[in-house]
Amino acid sequence: MDDRCEEVPMREAGATGTRPVEGLIEGLPGWYFVLVGLLVASNDLSLQFSDRYSWVALLPLVLVAVHLTLWFTLLARRRRYLRAVWRSKQALALVAVLFTLRLLLQFGLAKLTGEAAPLHSYTHLVIGLVMLVVTTAGAWFDQWLVLRVVNRDANRRR
Repeated sequence: MDDRCEEVPMREAGATGTRPVEGLIEGLPGWYFVLVGLLVASNDLSLQFSDRYSWVALLPLVLVAVHLTLWFTLLARRRRYLRAVWRSKQALALVAVLFTLRLLLQFGLAKLTGEAAPLHSYTHLVIGLVMLVVTTAGAWFDQWLVLRVVNRDANRRR
């Protein structure tokens, strides 16, 4: 990926931003979105297994450290694109959907666990796995939407 940039007018009146001179913007790698999903699910997964494996309680802290390390090393060149993806309207909608889904899962599983006792022991595991899948897919889809628009605009300017 080339770091040469030029000023181009943005959609807002009078605003300018930088974008690569040549080529399409590459998206973040797929493994990054799995890591984001793991970070979201890590609290539930650690709650599920911390009584049996004490080291699992450190999972959220380890994942935060991995994210910070990646942020300042491997993803440093793509940081502004990452910010653009997470500041988009779709990302805000994704956060609202994830929050609502988590609440519905928690209330729904609490209601089910009252009726089915074995399910109670797996509540955090189910919530964690659902949040992992939905977060990973939602974040990847959000990036796909943003890059589709940005790269389409780049192709039109050529």
